[in-house]
Amino acid sequence: MASDGERSSASSNDLDPWIAWAYKPRTRRVGNDCRFSSLLLVASTFNGSNQATPCNLAKRDDARQFMKFLHLDLGVELPERSYGADCRIYLPDNPTSRFKNVYETLYDEFVLAHILGWWGKAILIRNQSLLWVLSVGFEMMELTFRHMLPNFNECWWDSIVLDILICNWFGIWAGMHTVRYFDGRTYEWVGISQQPNVIGRVKRTLGQFTPAQWDKDEWHPLQGPWRFIQILCLCVVFLTVELNTFFLKFCLWIPPRNPVIIYRLILWWLIAIPTIREYNSYLQDRKMVKKVGAFVWLSLAICIVELLICIKFGHGNPSLLPGNGLLQQWPHSMSYFFSIMHAHLHAT
Repeated sequence: MASDGERSSASSNDLDPWIAWAYKPRTRRVGNDCRFSSLLLVASTFNGSNQATPCNLAKRDDARQFMKFLHLDLGVELPERSYGADCRIYLPDNPTSRFKNVYETLYDEFVLAHILGWWGKAILIRNQSLLWVLSVGFEMMELTFRHMLPNFNECWWDSIVLDILICNWFGIWAGMHTVRYFDGRTYEWVGISQQPNVIGRVKRTLGQFTPAQWDKDEWHPLQGPWRFIQILCLCVVFLTVELNTFFLKFCLWIPPRNPVIIYRLILWWLIAIPTIREYNSYLQDRKMVKKVGAFVWLSLAICIVELLICIKFGHGNPSLLPGNGLLQQWPHSMSYFFSIMHAHLHAT
């Protein structure tokens, strides 16, 4: 019989090299500490104002001032910009520029955020069809909640052309090409000091942060009703994490360029790498009795606590009252997707 060391070594060799770092003993402990620290941080934000007065406004202000412990620039009310105030593309009477609205949107920080964000999501999901569903789904989320968040109030050409067809497309294209470029590629792990020149040493140094090979995840959302529901749950959690970013920013007064937002996104990306792989392995496992991994449960816990923070500190805010956008858009979209699934199952 194989010893425990041999079994653990064999199991680690079966992992995707892109996420194998998360299962090594040392990095696993560090990763667990980071994930639990993140969970404790959002939980302390959720409970930090419970000792205040019963007024929701006082609790919300206490939470905003609590954010100063993370960064000194926080705790200050933010000027919210509405991108849909003037949707004209051409301004004939503007003295500075007749395409001022287009230029201001192009040079906004969210353009680069869209590209980098969807590049990272493509590396996570590694399935172009599912990525486009998430891309269109997030734009529908913006339409649904635009009465709550001024940032979601965008012009049609900003939402459809700039976001979906340009920024999201380029990010997905770059991410999928990154996956294809490293697909099946292996590296010779030669020491940095043994490289013949400076360029070789730089490539060797950067190569330490890339996997030995890349896998493309197969999701098969139309394989059956149960698989469709499982993929739908993934999309719901994914979009909830996306929305939490904007609602946390709005409720707790966190500017989009603040390092706290950037650190949260980087931490979520590092957590999502093994989480997505564990969930995909769970779907592809044909065992009768199976369970998801620890990364999935902890990521779900962080997502739920963040959502509770948004609900708690958004309660009583006049701008966060429910609207009718949800009732108008989502039933048509869901019926459309269910029609596609029914037609696919009937054809097969």
